[in-house]
Amino acid sequence: MNINISKLVSEKTESIDINLEYDLKASNLLYDYNIVEASPISLSGEIYKESENIFIDASFSGEIVFRCSRCLKEFKKNISGDIEFDIQVAEDENNNDNECLKGDYLDLSVVLEEALAFSLPMKVLCKEECEGLCPKCGQNLNIKECNCDLETIDPRLEKLKDFFSNNEEV
Repeated sequence: MNINISKLVSEKTESIDINLEYDLKASNLLYDYNIVEASPISLSGEIYKESENIFIDASFSGEIVFRCSRCLKEFKKNISGDIEFDIQVAEDENNNDNECLKGDYLDLSVVLEEALAFSLPMKVLCKEECEGLCPKCGQNLNIKECNCDLETIDPRLEKLKDFFSNNEEV
């Protein structure tokens, strides 16, 4: 998603309108956030220049199929957000500080992926009260309870179990 911003930098135009769709298939976000599949992410807004900075003011939206971090169930979720990003335009051409600006081209995929990453939760859950899977038998506890005994005591601390059982005053 490279946008030619040479006219913007040379002040031949005041702004560049953005109306694009971005496919996440080649993105690392798919693996980092339990994303199974995603519809193309719609990006709309504008790019403009003030003094020595280029500003991106845009919004994004799309539908993503996630895998729940607790129960592994797949579910769809609509995502949306706003992007307010500014880039300093250096006069010298050896400026390698900004990874989204390469010469006269602005790579909007870097900006969009960063905004998407900030808008997604660290743990994606199908619902807030998701019970997850039983650690012994693997049963999805949202669907059915299991009969596994989950009360295990660390053998190193087993003697502490009976410490207060004698009802003695300490």
